Amino acid sequence: MSTIHAAAHVNPDASLGEDVCVGPGAVIGPSVRLGDGCEVGAHVVIEGLVEVGPGCRIFPSAVIGTEGQYTNRDGPGGSVVIGARTVVREMATIHRSIKEGGVTKVGEECYLMALSHVAHDCILSDRVILTNSVSLSGHVEVGWGAFITGLVGIHQYARVGEGVLLTGPAAVRKDVPPFTNADGNPPVVRGLNAIGLRRNGVSAEIRGHLKQAYRILFEDSKTVEVALCQIEAALPLGREIQSVIDFTRSSERGIYRGGV
Repeated sequence: MSTIHAAAHVNPDASLGEDVCVGPGAVIGPSVRLGDGCEVGAHVVIEGLVEVGPGCRIFPSAVIGTEGQYTNRDGPGGSVVIGARTVVREMATIHRSIKEGGVTKVGEECYLMALSHVAHDCILSDRVILTNSVSLSGHVEVGWGAFITGLVGIHQYARVGEGVLLTGPAAVRKDVPPFTNADGNPPVVRGLNAIGLRRNGVSAEIRGHLKQAYRILFEDSKTVEVALCQIEAALPLGREIQSVIDFTRSSERGIYRGGV
């Protein structure tokens, strides 16, 4: 049975699952869908086309689904989709897509800490963590399991690869390659995110292959494409190595470099 505080405003056209809890002063718009077991804190605002998966927790004063901060807005825009068991902490903001039919997506089991911002048309994979005051500009992509610490601002269309540990303060204008540990302003790759790789069961052998791949990419070759061809020829193309190759080859803004 759902619990709706008397001081909350839930539009009668909104769709609420079983055992949803809505706190005082919260505002839930007509096109919002909340999955089973969601908790919505005091003074939360959720409006527009928003789908929140089951088991999500949204803390006081978070704002989800408002229009993107885009001066050439044309029409109502798209939607927000949030995966199951994601946590959105106090005063975090998630804006809907600026494109009709477009989507701003936050994956499952993500954790968006206080004052973090996910702009229009961002795509966050599962288990992403944004700590306090991380700000993602429009169209940013963040890979599976990435951990971004406080006071990091990411330029529009930039990407953060899967398994990255990105430490602020930093202004990120290029892509951060998968499985790396990067910090500084501008960021520099300091090595592999070895702790994250071990926690996710990546073997020592594969970690060694990743080190070899990045040494080729960062140190041994004059061009990115030559380096990627050397990696493909020299190393077993398991999932992790293929992730590095695909991410780097598809980069439009270029990648941050360093040492491993």
